[in-house]
Amino acid sequence: MSDESAAEETQQEAAVEARDETAEVEARDEEAAPPILDPLATAAEADVLAVETFASRADWLGKASFAASALTLVLALVALAGRADAGLFFYLGPLALANLAIGVFLRRASVALADAARTRLSGRTSLMSGLRELHKVLGVQLLATGFLVFLLVVALLVAAAFQRATEI
Repeated sequence: MSDESAAEETQQEAAVEARDETAEVEARDEEAAPPILDPLATAAEADVLAVETFASRADWLGKASFAASALTLVLALVALAGRADAGLFFYLGPLALANLAIGVFLRRASVALADAARTRLSGRTSLMSGLRELHKVLGVQLLATGFLVFLLVVALLVAAAFQRATEI
């Protein structure tokens, strides 16, 4: 019986030793493995830099759009005063308003995107607000482009009608 108890004791010691070795290996693996980061929780530095750059460009484009709107408005007022063709007012007026709207929405987008970059993209509300403003800019731009094309087509049709009338 002493041989059996000695063998049993040896098996138990081997089992305990094996468990200790397994625990040590698992502890080393846990220490060596880097933690898995949530990609949505933190933004890469390149993403933050891209948003900052885009925000500064949107700000610059907003200011340029305001300047274009002011210049177009001055030209429209000159046309309205009779110094130029009055028909020019109907073309320049909507163009000035479209540039003004684009400038307003671009400035709002640049502020929201700069705020998102400042918070390292951790706050999704600022980023989504900036994207909504950019969506509005694209909508205004699409409508303004369509309206201006419509005005050009109407002007060409009127010019063709007058040319036809003078030939008769």
